[in-house]
Parts: sequence; structure tokens; C-alpha cells
Amino acid sequence: MKRFMCFTLFLFLLLSACGGAAPAEKPVDTVPPPPPATNTSVPTIPPPTATDTPVPTDTPVPTITPTTGPIIIDEDFSTDNGLFKCDFCKVSDGTLLMGPYPIANTYNAYYAICSQCGTAKNYKMSVDTWFIEGQSDRGFGMLLRENDGKFIDLELLTWQAYGVWTFDPAEAGGIGWDAITDGWVEGWVKAGRSVNHIDVVMKTENGQMSLTVTMNNKGGRTMNVESGSGNVGLLVGMHSLGVAFDNFHFEELP
Repeated sequence: MKRFMCFTLFLFLLLSACGGAAPAEKPVDTVPPPPPATNTSVPTIPPPTATDTPVPTDTPVPTITPTTGPIIIDEDFSTDNGLFKCDFCKVSDGTLLMGPYPIANTYNAYYAICSQCGTAKNYKMSVDTWFIEGQSDRGFGMLLRENDGKFIDLELLTWQAYGVWTFDPAEAGGIGWDAITDGWVEGWVKAGRSVNHIDVVMKTENGQMSLTVTMNNKGGRTMNVESGSGNVGLLVGMHSLGVAFDNFHFEELP
């Protein structure tokens, strides 16, 4: 019996050594599994709508109207710039030569209009002039106003006199000369081929136009003239006379 119990004990120990204790059960994870993945829709963002960007326009530049200043001309005839054009006229050696004009059966004067002086009304004008050749008893000087062949002029003589005249080709069969001065008058004019400097001022005051004449910067004579405007320039009073001009000045007045 004792042998049987020992055998039984031996067998129990042998089985315990070979098999060991039964493994404990793995604990169950109590965290719930994640939910199955679902397809989340990505919101669709519409593309931006293209719009026409207006083209920038140029800022308009204000129109600047320059204030018209007075006409001022100084001409020394060093070159021929076309300021005066006429038959038998030429620029030579720093002077403008006019004439002599061929003999003609006429009382008409010969003039060269200042092309840049405009239609002059109130103005100052001056020039140096002298006799060159021809008939010394004939006048020459300035064209003070001209319209359609009718004009006012200032002429000086080598005989130390000058006169202011009007001419209308429609009067007296083309001999329409009338004096504004008392005919030929004395007034500081140099004789012969001497250079004479002439100054004139044409202006309007209180509705009356007047002309002031100064010879060689001495004295002066003022006379009333008919109001008006027109071309101005230089002049030879008749045919068979040649003269020279230099240092022409014109200045428009208000």
C-alpha cells in the first residue's frame, strides 16, 4: 500500500514537472475597436470666376493755352530771313536795300510789308535809313498802315524835312495823296546821305488814335490820325530812288 501511494505520488510529481501549470487565460481588451473608416467627402471649391480688369486710362492732361504776348521784332539784316519781300529789294552787307525802281508813269509808292508784324494797331516802330542813289527830292521811310493799297506813310527827304501822308489809289485818278502834317515839315532830319533814325508810336487813348514822330532822338511831334489797323513796313515814295534800311524794331502795344 505504501508502495502504491509512493508510486502515485511519484507519478503526480512527474506529470507536474513535465506539463507545468496550465497557462492563465489572456485578458480580454476592453477598449472598443475604432469604427471602420468611411470615405469623407472633400468639399468642392469652385474655381474663381475670371473677370475683365478694366484697362487704366490715361489721366487727361489739361490743355494749357499760352498767353499771347506782344509781338516784338528786332532785325539787323545780318542775314535775309524773309522778314521783308518786295521787287528790287535785297539784303546786302547787313542792310536792306530798296530800289532804285524803274521810271514809271505813276505816283505810286513802293513798300515792303513786315511779314511777322501782324495786323498792327497800337505799336512802336523804329529804323535807321539813308539815301543811296537816284532822285534826292523824293521821300522814303516807313509804311505806318496799309489795307488793300490804301495806306499812311512817313517819308523824309535828304533836304532835311519829313511828312506824314495818306494815299488812296481810288482817289484823283490814282494821285490820291493827302498830307496829315502841314506838307513837308522841318524836324531834326540830317541832310544828304547821312543816316537818320526814325521813331514812331501809334496808340489809342480815350477812343482817339494818335501818331508821335521823333527824328534822331530829338523833339517829337504828335498828330491825330484815323483809327484803324493794318500792315506795317518800309517804303520808297516814288520810282528812280534807291535807299537803305538797318536796325528795324517793331513792338506791339496794348
